[in-house]
Amino acid sequence: MNILLMMTGSIACAKATGLISTWTKNGHDVKVIASQSALEFVGIATLEGLSNHPIITTVFNQGTMMDHINLSRWSDIIVMAPATANSINKLNNGTADDMISTTWVAALELKKPMYLAPAMNSKMWDYPATQNSIKQLKKWGVKILMPQSGLLACGEKGSGRMMEVEKIDECVMKKNNKHLLITAGGTREYVDGVRYIGNLSTGKTGATIADYFISQGYNVTWVGARNAQQPVLICEKIFYETFDDLHELVKQQLQQINFTAVIHAAAISDFSVFSVKLDNIEITASRNTKLPTSDTMSIQLTKNPKLISYLKDWSKNPDVKVIAFKLTNTNDKGERIRAINKLINQNNINYVAHNDLSEIRSGQHSFNFYLSTKQMKFCKNTNKLCRTIQEEIS
Repeated sequence: MNILLMMTGSIACAKATGLISTWTKNGHDVKVIASQSALEFVGIATLEGLSNHPIITTVFNQGTMMDHINLSRWSDIIVMAPATANSINKLNNGTADDMISTTWVAALELKKPMYLAPAMNSKMWDYPATQNSIKQLKKWGVKILMPQSGLLACGEKGSGRMMEVEKIDECVMKKNNKHLLITAGGTREYVDGVRYIGNLSTGKTGATIADYFISQGYNVTWVGARNAQQPVLICEKIFYETFDDLHELVKQQLQQINFTAVIHAAAISDFSVFSVKLDNIEITASRNTKLPTSDTMSIQLTKNPKLISYLKDWSKNPDVKVIAFKLTNTNDKGERIRAINKLINQNNINYVAHNDLSEIRSGQHSFNFYLSTKQMKFCKNTNKLCRTIQEEIS
């Protein structure tokens, strides 16, 4: 794995050199960009000796003036450790006036996993501008490795200690080995170029789940309906409209990428349009045309296959975990459980996340999370559901 480590001016630079040592010993290729102030705390010879690469310090070295672009593309993961208050606020403002900030700005839209490990005095950490910058960077998909409380370099006690090297390594490596495929939104089955059969799914649940796992440092591929609510945080987004679209996209993704889990929250139509009759005359329906006005219209539907049944067969990862969603519409708890058990027993899945239409209408938004062993875990909201799924797939 190619790791780009950015170091800014903090006494925690000495501690951060442990990251280079750990990652290179584990077989990763590490390159370092160090700010001029970082070099006041740790020398180039040390950094170069640990990384086995020249240390990048400025945009204007002859022959390397495109390194801010090249390095952003070379890296699989970007980690800024330590990250000072000054550097954090510059990133939020979009300031790009040195090698670190220009490379960061160039990399953000590439959707690489990007981490910040803040290190500073507690008063600098609590400063409103710093906290606002942290909130904005989170929204852009940056993972914040939160500073710890304890004795600071200045002798004071408070928040601002850079996370320990072992914990940073655990956060970066453990989650970046996990890639999730999340489907969301509802399919449209077209009758002609302007009419379709659809459902009321907004995609909100899928978007919320995606944002949760992105914020936790997971790689997420979101496959969503064009009209669905999208994740706020940055991830790969792929769009579909019809059942056939979704079928092909999911199959392609699973065959090409080693996903840890599939969270299948899309609301899929059970049927597609087979034929259309206007005033008893069969019409060749097409999305490129609009059907003429008629007194009667008959639409013959054909049943779609159960997409959930094929996910493990398509998967490049034989151990992929599959989480299905089941919506019921009954106050009979026994009937709900029978519907969930039927889904588990008939399909190649591991878990079912269930909610009932009556609870959604009443505003409770409750979820019951079921395992294939028939064990039930109650989740009072989507965030609790996400945490429960995370426990199961970790």
